[in-house]
Amino acid sequence: MAQDPPEQSLQSAQLERMQLENDKLRLELAALRKGKPWYHLPTQIVPIVTALVALGGFWWGIVQYRNEQAKNRLEQKEQSDRQQVVAQREFIKPWLESQRETYSQALSAAAAVANAGDAKTRTQAAEDFWRLYQGKMVLVETMSVSGAMKSFGKCLNGENVCTKEEMNTRCRALASALAGSMAATAKMTYEQFVANQFQYTSGP
Repeated sequence: MAQDPPEQSLQSAQLERMQLENDKLRLELAALRKGKPWYHLPTQIVPIVTALVALGGFWWGIVQYRNEQAKNRLEQKEQSDRQQVVAQREFIKPWLESQRETYSQALSAAAAVANAGDAKTRTQAAEDFWRLYQGKMVLVETMSVSGAMKSFGKCLNGENVCTKEEMNTRCRALASALAGSMAATAKMTYEQFVANQFQYTSGP
């Protein structure tokens, strides 16, 4: 039997190779047209989900950081405000002590004027009352006390004609105003205390 020439054998091999490559291309093209099987879908989705989770975690961390910073700033401000209030109340303590002493003296003088059994004692008590009214009381009295002192003083300067009973009524009103003022002042800062006083001037 005669053998094929070498050129014919080479051509046959090349044709067979081309046929195989064409078959491979047809299969790949068919696969592309058909699409990947459904069970390949999770492998495609997982990287996307992982990226989204990472991005969400990143933004959540930023939000948490900002919230924590805002909370810290608020706590620092509240602590600073508390410390300032404490410092102001320490500062006002001398005024509170002077206030209690002056209020006690003013109430004693008013009670003595209303209930003294002799003119000399009454005159001395009236002098004490006016001395406090025009002096130390101005430093420590609040508006409610100032009004009660003025009301009682009208019985002494003749602006009102007051019986002993009326003077005692005004004296008790003064006592209530003094007690309320001391309770309120104990909770005030210095700025609040000053704002609750009359601001006297010497004129325009």
